[in-house]
Amino acid sequence: MSKKNDLLVDQSYWDASYSGMRPAIAPPGDALRQWLEARVPKAKGEQHALEVGCFPGRYLAVLGQLGYTIHGVDLTPGVEHMAEALKATGLSTGDFRRTDFLKMELDRRYDLVSSFGFIEHFTDWRSVLMKHAELVAPGGMLVIETPNFKGSMQQLFHRWLDSTNLRRHNLDAMEPHAWAVLLREQGFTVQWSGWFGQFDFWSDPEPDSLGHRIGAKLLGMLKPRLARMKEGSPSLSPYCGLIATKV
Repeated sequence: MSKKNDLLVDQSYWDASYSGMRPAIAPPGDALRQWLEARVPKAKGEQHALEVGCFPGRYLAVLGQLGYTIHGVDLTPGVEHMAEALKATGLSTGDFRRTDFLKMELDRRYDLVSSFGFIEHFTDWRSVLMKHAELVAPGGMLVIETPNFKGSMQQLFHRWLDSTNLRRHNLDAMEPHAWAVLLREQGFTVQWSGWFGQFDFWSDPEPDSLGHRIGAKLLGMLKPRLARMKEGSPSLSPYCGLIATKV
């Protein structure tokens, strides 16, 4: 890409976060895993799926269980051991590259291209999404997910209780209907876009303060009630997602 596109946090932060972590699959009760299993069709014959920003592969492994031969790209060192580790669990694995996705040469196309919590870490999320789209083979599928920190209730608590982590995210990227508009312009058919999951909240550690303690207590009181509300809310749901097919 000719236009400079900055990460909102240095790669060393992710390397430290993933230190000591092993490739693993998301547990059955995980809302994002359930979304994938409900909406992504099982592979037909030999089909290949790529995850961008793949380590530790919690959702890439779900795609592997759906029958896809799985591939990945990431800058963090752990990616170098993913193929072996995931193959040991019985999954069909392909090429795992430790490289910069934005500089990666497009030497093949995939039946399914995905990323989970990736595009929102860039200043120019649109160009990142378009590079995903270029990697999809004709008739293939694009699966995109980000957290929903932009929704009014989610954003309130993240600004209050998770402000340092919030600055690592581009809230403008957390807009699935905007993704859909861009992809339709590129000849994709959008099967689904929107918000999913019942209310949940996670955060990075913040310095202890009276305001933080008050907010955490209020969240603890409200969380069970909010979690009982209908999922798919732009304000409350913890995830944004899209599934589209390249015509």
